[in-house]
Amino acid sequence: MRYIIAFDVGTTAVKVVCIDRQTGKLTTGKADCDLFFPQPNFVEQDPHQLWDALCTACRECVAKAQPDLSEIGGMVICAPWRNIIPLDKDGNVLHRSLIWMDARGIDQAARLNRSMNTTDFTGQDYHARLLWLKENEPEIWNKAAHIVGLNCYFKYRATGNIVTECSDDFIHTPSPTVQAHYSNVLRHCGFTEEDLAKFPPSLPSTAVMGELLPEAAAQMGLRPGIPVVGGFGDLNAITFGCGCIEDGMAHIYLGTSGWLCETKFERIPGYGRGYFTLDERHENTLFGIQTGGRAYDWLITQFYGAERREMGDDAFEFVNQEVASVEPGCGGMIATHWLGGELPPLAAKNAKGLFFNVTDQHERRHFARAMLESICYTHRLSLESYTAFHGGQTPDSIRVVGGGAMSAAWMQMMADILHIPVRVPANPRFVGTMGAYYCAMIGLGLAKDYADAIASQSLGEETVYVPNPDNFAVYDRNFSVYSKLYTTLKPLYDEINGVY
Repeated sequence: MRYIIAFDVGTTAVKVVCIDRQTGKLTTGKADCDLFFPQPNFVEQDPHQLWDALCTACRECVAKAQPDLSEIGGMVICAPWRNIIPLDKDGNVLHRSLIWMDARGIDQAARLNRSMNTTDFTGQDYHARLLWLKENEPEIWNKAAHIVGLNCYFKYRATGNIVTECSDDFIHTPSPTVQAHYSNVLRHCGFTEEDLAKFPPSLPSTAVMGELLPEAAAQMGLRPGIPVVGGFGDLNAITFGCGCIEDGMAHIYLGTSGWLCETKFERIPGYGRGYFTLDERHENTLFGIQTGGRAYDWLITQFYGAERREMGDDAFEFVNQEVASVEPGCGGMIATHWLGGELPPLAAKNAKGLFFNVTDQHERRHFARAMLESICYTHRLSLESYTAFHGGQTPDSIRVVGGGAMSAAWMQMMADILHIPVRVPANPRFVGTMGAYYCAMIGLGLAKDYADAIASQSLGEETVYVPNPDNFAVYDRNFSVYSKLYTTLKPLYDEINGVY
């Protein structure tokens, strides 16, 4: 077996890599995905369009790589977690996917918070959105024979089998502690045994879920019969792909959303905004960002629309050069990236974006840099939580991955704002596909564990961004103001957006 095909499905794009195990060469393909916003707090995607994008990206990759199809020994798909896709008994989609960004379960979350005496639930919570679907679309709920996540849907289209895995299963889990939590939440939701029977069985992420069907193979440009390994959620793929496999290892991801994660072998009460299951051995504590790169993408569309239309994706490099020309701190302008509210530690659920302290000396490049700085400030808030839990000890450095890590200007401001070196691997945009590849290696018997898989395929030479102490004072001042903006403006946000 010479080649493995690994898919990393993000919120707005599908990336695929064909890995040549003999030469180490990576050949890539990419296709974009649409988001639908039918009303405030509703965010959906079309599963059929997502499958088409996955197939398009695969065909592009295969056309460039020109592999001997008989030498493709396996494939694996990783995709965003917490999607909700109802299917009928014949596997037909009954409703567009309620994706992880969707926050329609506000009323249901409020009920769960009251009944469970907590403040943990938001309109984005998976179980709150399940309740919304049952209560507001009863015909769809009753007709649904299966309720699946996005990775499960892709595996169904590829193999005909409806099976999930533990990182994207919020009904069952191998962890007794987490299962007790899920069972308690499901009880408070009032789900019946008939309701719970709609959710698929779970297998380990490294298990082979089936073989590629002829129809799917034709759509992808592959041969039928290729083993399909289970894979996992995108958070898992990125964590493993950037090598964070040992207890205490942390990384920052900059994509449509973003996060700071620390790998833990065991959950620790009171630490982190949330946890997610990596696999049967690993957990990850999560400090998430609701709108990270999505806010920057919005800014480029609005402020650099002509360049984007003319240059396409090359517009990002143009804007990054503009950003690099602006002095740190943007002449006192501070932005907030909270276009869709923001998660703890800010806990700014009803907040929206803001440009603060704007003068007639500011140009569009200042707005662009201020947006990137604001994302760094939120990560600094998360890092402060991490540091407090670790007895005041800040990590010596931190690995940063995702599309945002391609920007040297952004990485330097990240290092300066966090006051620690930032390490970026050679292919930061494709760490998710590498995590998927490592998963496939284990599932296909080519590696015994993730350490073995990572050792066999180098992450490439890192670029290290060292903090510049000359920039600390201006960033520290702006960070202090940024940290106070939501609490100061909360009464006004409550007045204009309501309390939720």
